[in-house]
Amino acid sequence: MTTLPPTAFGLGALPGTDFAQAADVVLSESPLPHVPQLPDRGVGSDLIGRTAAMLEIPVARGPRGWRVAARASKDADRMERDLDQLEELWHGKTDTVKVQLAGPFTLAAEIEMSNGHRMITDPGALRDLTDALLEVSVAHRRDVEKRFGASVLQLDEPRLPEVVAGTLKGATDFETIRAIPEPEETLARFSEHLLHTPTLLNVPWFTTDPRTADKDALARLLDGGARIAIPAMQPRELYNVFDQLQIDPAATTVDVYAEPAPTLTGTAANYRAAREMAEDLGPAP
Repeated sequence: MTTLPPTAFGLGALPGTDFAQAADVVLSESPLPHVPQLPDRGVGSDLIGRTAAMLEIPVARGPRGWRVAARASKDADRMERDLDQLEELWHGKTDTVKVQLAGPFTLAAEIEMSNGHRMITDPGALRDLTDALLEVSVAHRRDVEKRFGASVLQLDEPRLPEVVAGTLKGATDFETIRAIPEPEETLARFSEHLLHTPTLLNVPWFTTDPRTADKDALARLLDGGARIAIPAMQPRELYNVFDQLQIDPAATTVDVYAEPAPTLTGTAANYRAAREMAEDLGPAP
C-alpha cells in the first residue's frame, strides 16, 4: 500500500464561500491538507459539478440535474483558479496535497445522456466517462504536483451502494438499472487512491466507521492488508473494535478523517480532533 505514513485529513467539502479562510483551516489543522471544496459557492461547486467541469465531455445543468451538453460549463476553469489561489496561500508550507474527485460510478449515476437516461445505463457511456475521468485525475494530480510536490487522490463514491445493489432509480418508474456487483476492477484503473464510500469493497485503502461496519467483512479486508481511514473517536473505541475483530491494531495502518461542521470554527475543531487522534495512535510499525 501507499508509503504515506498514517495521517489525518478532511474529506474535502467545507462550509461557507470564503476560499482563503477555508484553505487556512485546512492547512493549519490538517497534517495532510486537501484542496477545499465549497458547495455553498453555488451551482457547479458541488462534488459532481467540480469534477464534471474538468472532463473533456461537456456537462451542464439540466432539468433534473447534470447532463451531457453541447458545450462545456462556464465554470470549466474554476479548479485552475482555485489552485492558483491555493498556490499563493500555501507556497512553501506543504509538499503533499490531497485532491478529491467524484468516482466513475457516482458520476455515471448522476449525469444524464441527451436521451435523459443516466450514463450508467449504457456500458459504452460508462466506459467513455471512466476513460475521461482517468485522464482528468492524471492531469489534475500532475498540476497539483507541479505546484506543491506530491499528491494523494481521493475518489468519492456516495452512490456506489445503490450501484452495487442494483437499487439506483431509472429515468422512469419502469426502467431498471442493472447492478454492477464488482466495481473493484474499474476502480483499480485509478491506481493508488483513497476510496470514500458508504460500502465496504475489496480495495487497498478506504474510509469506514469500524463501529458500525460489517465486522466480518471488515476483518477479511484488514486480514488482507487493507488500510483504513476512520472518523475521529476515542482511541479505546477503536481498540475495542480491533478486539472484537481479533485483529492486531499494530498490523494495520489507520488514518483519521474529519467531517465538516456547519461553520468553519466547528470544522476547525473537527480537524483538530482528527489530528490529535492520529497523534495518539502513533506511527504504524
